[in-house]
Amino acid sequence: MHLLSIPMNKRILFLTLGLVLFSLSLTPLPRLAHAEDPYTVVAAVNAFRTGQGLPALTIDNSLMASAQSQSDYQAAIHQVTHVGAGGTNATQRAVAFGFGGGAQAFVSENIAGGVYTTINDAIYKYWQDSLHLHTMLNPAALYIGAGVATIPSENYTYYTVDTGYYSGAVGSGTTNSGSTDTGTGYVAPTVASGAGVDPFVKAEPGENGSIVHTVGYGQSLTGIANTYDVIVGEILLLNNMQLTDVIYPGDEIIIQPSYTPTVTGSPPPPTETLTPTITPTLSDETLTPLPTFTPFATHAQSATPIPTAVTITISPEREPIVIGAVLVSMAILLAVIFAGFFKKS
Repeated sequence: MHLLSIPMNKRILFLTLGLVLFSLSLTPLPRLAHAEDPYTVVAAVNAFRTGQGLPALTIDNSLMASAQSQSDYQAAIHQVTHVGAGGTNATQRAVAFGFGGGAQAFVSENIAGGVYTTINDAIYKYWQDSLHLHTMLNPAALYIGAGVATIPSENYTYYTVDTGYYSGAVGSGTTNSGSTDTGTGYVAPTVASGAGVDPFVKAEPGENGSIVHTVGYGQSLTGIANTYDVIVGEILLLNNMQLTDVIYPGDEIIIQPSYTPTVTGSPPPPTETLTPTITPTLSDETLTPLPTFTPFATHAQSATPIPTAVTITISPEREPIVIGAVLVSMAILLAVIFAGFFKKS
């Protein structure tokens, strides 16, 4: 059948149907989570670092393995945390993977996680405070490692960046006299040789008997607990903390609560005994009994149930299937409608 021989109303309907199906085919499907690989993360951090006038960091395989293990651990427990398996911190994990080859190691760590989060989001949005900037812009740091773990069904990505150095490494132990302005408002803290982790020093008991430890740079709850010969669980309980909580330099951790002094002295004087006053009451004979009432039976009204809304949750991985099914159903429905119209005409 030639197109011109088709009546005008049918041609209009065919054209409309074609336009509808074409527009539906252009409907975008939900995008899948995209995450950079660890080497892209390293390149992004080094680009930020060199942009501040600092040398790029060298990739260290031990730090790469350590950082990747922490990203994998965060993805496994669905939580952004510095605390690794077994309560380990960044330095302990790096040393366990061989960083420093037995020499004293100093490691600083940045982590981030989120839906559709990129490494540039982490660097330029989440890591712009002094602690996170120190990890990326520490003048004493020489090496870097990175890890990336993504949960496709949740479009959620976990990033870990570890930087540091160790005793004996070429260029390690860099010292600064005072602070260094990198030209962007960030002032690099003074880094002295061997000062990657502040020494653990026991705090003296206060007048009320309490012991409060001020967290130093690089210190962990495990190290604090070992210093005071207590268990980590006691510290968590006293400070209303969880094992996954992160501590920062300057935080005050209660090691021993204050005690309540016992007041001693003479007993209080005896209280005066009062003689009760008897008030005469009316006898039963003078009281007129009140009439009794039989309560009416009541009928409980049946409540009309309130309809509740039903929410259907579609997981991200099934969204493309659902959208495709909807598009096909709409196309079939339109075809049926137009087929019936053509029969009548």
